[in-house]
Amino acid sequence: MEYFQFDSLKFIYDILIPCLLACVFGGIIGLQRERADRPAGLRTHTLVCVGATVFTIVSYLGFSSQAGFDPSRIAAGVVTGIGFIGAGVIFRQGNLIKGVTTAASIWIAASIGLALGTKLYYLALITTVLGFLTLSIVKYIEDKFIRTPNYLVSITTCENFSSFKEVRDFIGNISTNVKYKKYQIDDEKSKIILTVNVHSKDPEFSTKILQNLSKFKEIEKITIN
Repeated sequence: MEYFQFDSLKFIYDILIPCLLACVFGGIIGLQRERADRPAGLRTHTLVCVGATVFTIVSYLGFSSQAGFDPSRIAAGVVTGIGFIGAGVIFRQGNLIKGVTTAASIWIAASIGLALGTKLYYLALITTVLGFLTLSIVKYIEDKFIRTPNYLVSITTCENFSSFKEVRDFIGNISTNVKYKKYQIDDEKSKIILTVNVHSKDPEFSTKILQNLSKFKEIEKITIN
């Protein structure tokens, strides 16, 4: 009759350390997503990383002794399963597809878990650092140097329109690199046209402009190109 024997060293090195590191490394990736207000944040990435770690540990500790069993099959199943979770955070908003980066970060969290489960700690650490830097620093580079959609907004008002400051403040809140030009229509001196050249990544930019500026009765026409 076989008796269960608890090996404290085996528990610490084979189970406890990988799972704790999975909480830390997955949490680092998830924290960045949480701060960016994405649909999958700290808890999701931590759980994905820990789950992938546990599945990997089970594959080689629980089944490696069985003849003819390939431990890599569970790892392959984890990769496939993560695809379904990632697909759940991808959605369409206007003309843009959002959530793809978050889905990729979940995939990265799972790969970190697989590395931790097989005790490839240095690989897991490097992947965590690179993943975090990609999500944070590369995002800054994208916002700073990559061109955003350009809009030309033309607003026709009466000559005594007094709410130009409100219009400018609103447009400035949902766009960047705003340039204004105001002039009178030659054949109608009582009309003024305000043209605004802006850059905005907001997929609902046109809708927000029309909805919010239509409340000014003095505005007669709004065109967006």
